[in-house]
Amino acid sequence: MITGGQGDIAKAIAGKLEALGGYRVLRPGKTELDVTDITGVGAYFAGKEVDILINNAGAVFVQPIGGCDLYKTKLALDVNLFGVFNCTAAVLKKNRNAQIINIGSSAATKLHGTWSSYCASKAGVVMATKCWAEDGVNTVCLSPGRTETKMRKGLFPNEDTATLLKPEDFADIVLRAIEGRYKAGAHIDVNVNNVEALKHEA
Repeated sequence: MITGGQGDIAKAIAGKLEALGGYRVLRPGKTELDVTDITGVGAYFAGKEVDILINNAGAVFVQPIGGCDLYKTKLALDVNLFGVFNCTAAVLKKNRNAQIINIGSSAATKLHGTWSSYCASKAGVVMATKCWAEDGVNTVCLSPGRTETKMRKGLFPNEDTATLLKPEDFADIVLRAIEGRYKAGAHIDVNVNNVEALKHEA
């Protein structure tokens, strides 16, 4: 199960899994699964047995805290952080042994003055992952750096895409996580400079 399923990262992960075979991949978009809706998420997962949850849904609004649109701020926090709690709790309620892979962001550990709701919520995802691992959950957090996605292009339309991480390369690291290559609670930073090394790491 991949939340935020219509995004480029979700599509790349699904493509890799489907090519391997043996996986039934669901990747609902926000109209099918609003990760911020407690009742809706509970109902959505009630009829599903999920073995692997990839929390991928995300939202970013670039704005200064002084004079910001607080509705947008709340939405970013709800999607990026609460949505991860909401979906994870729903999945674990039915399958305590489910594998949880949280898609974080390099913004969790880097300063971006007008990205505070995004950075803070992604930092929360990193810490939640570590806490859940201590609580016995099989979970890791993978944080992509600057990645060639539609969302990124909307923010930086003139950026040189040659300098960006490709979704397909990041998906290879997600597959390594699914294979159990990282210990529970791990936070793996993935970027264009280290992704090839990570792919071949023992």
